[in-house]
Amino acid sequence: MAVPLRPGQQLTSLAQLRPSMRGFDCEVIVLETAVPKTTRENQMIYTFLVADRSGSIIMNIWGDDGKYIRNGDIIRIEGAEAKLFKGFLQLTTAKFGKFKRVGEDTMLFKEQPNFSDLMWVTEAESRAMAQAEEGQRPS
Repeated sequence: MAVPLRPGQQLTSLAQLRPSMRGFDCEVIVLETAVPKTTRENQMIYTFLVADRSGSIIMNIWGDDGKYIRNGDIIRIEGAEAKLFKGFLQLTTAKFGKFKRVGEDTMLFKEQPNFSDLMWVTEAESRAMAQAEEGQRPS
């Protein structure tokens, strides 16, 4: 049985995510779990490939809470953030964000497109690339 949304709560699809979005809610299914990493500050980062009806994305959970997430879990994230890491979009919980398991194995999803595979560039980088392209075209 699905966990109902709070009155007025709306879920954002992964396709709607843009760099630096904050404070949105989304619901995803965990497709893959990566080996956790430890930062220089000794914090654990758990990395997952998650998906919804619009596509998939890499999700990072900081801290020990990530060790409780398993493949097939359906996770509702409240107060999520979309961040760029080395030019690629990733989903994470904000400092005060939270997530909860709301089901398992029964959610429609698409693995493609993987929004973490798309390289994001700033407007200035985009203009510079366009100018460089124009300079390389034969007259």
